[in-house]
Amino acid sequence: MIRSICYTAPMNRRSLLSSLGGLGLIVGTPLGAFGELVAAHHRTTQRALFDALPRANVGDWTRIIMGSGVDYQKQIGIGTEVGQTGTLTYVETQIGTPGGSCNPNTMKRVYLRAPRIGSFVAEMPVLANVADSGTILSRWGDIGGGQTQNQESARLRLFDAPYLYDGRAVTISSIVHEKLKLPFGTRDTVHVVANFAPPTSSKHKLTRIELWSTPGVPFGFAKYRALATGMDPFEAHVFSHGRNFKPALAMKIDSIRAITPDGTHIQTG
Repeated sequence: MIRSICYTAPMNRRSLLSSLGGLGLIVGTPLGAFGELVAAHHRTTQRALFDALPRANVGDWTRIIMGSGVDYQKQIGIGTEVGQTGTLTYVETQIGTPGGSCNPNTMKRVYLRAPRIGSFVAEMPVLANVADSGTILSRWGDIGGGQTQNQESARLRLFDAPYLYDGRAVTISSIVHEKLKLPFGTRDTVHVVANFAPPTSSKHKLTRIELWSTPGVPFGFAKYRALATGMDPFEAHVFSHGRNFKPALAMKIDSIRAITPDGTHIQTG
């Protein structure tokens, strides 16, 4: 059981440095950059906290159980392919029930403009979107294949809830070392609590975030919780992970473009 902690005041720099020293968050360790950020900026942003964590790499995959009120499981895998325009990095996802298998008919692949994967709350620029429902192969927002993009198709968000992408400043109120029990074992984590300054609005609903960071898992975090005005808490935790990702879709983007001139292809057999 993970203990529940309440925080009522922001930590000052001296308290943060003392906590970080006790946790061993120093330069040269997997979470060194994260520790440096927290020590230097007790006032920061959610994006900066996630950006300071270790990045996921090509070949990584993870299954994360997430949701607000109703949970679901999201499988995320990272791959590359070599095509006519060079090497492309993509993120392939599937959705399923928590703790079960994911539905291959929910497969979505997003090709990125940049070769490097961003953090979990980065809004990554997209080159092309592809989905396979089992009977229909779809392609949209493919700026390399003659299509246009709208706001939704131009950025990849790994969290599916738009309100979580809140760029306002946060004040770190606590950082502690915590052993966190996960489905694949107990991990040493650094538990950071940060608060958004009031007031909230229809656009900015978040009031507090909690982040449990740990090395050795894709994207560098084991658990996340966000509190928002008038909503159930949003929670996410890693269910499983590995470094041998195998894509569900065998075709490359060049072949997909060839059979989807109008954006869709009906698959038979």
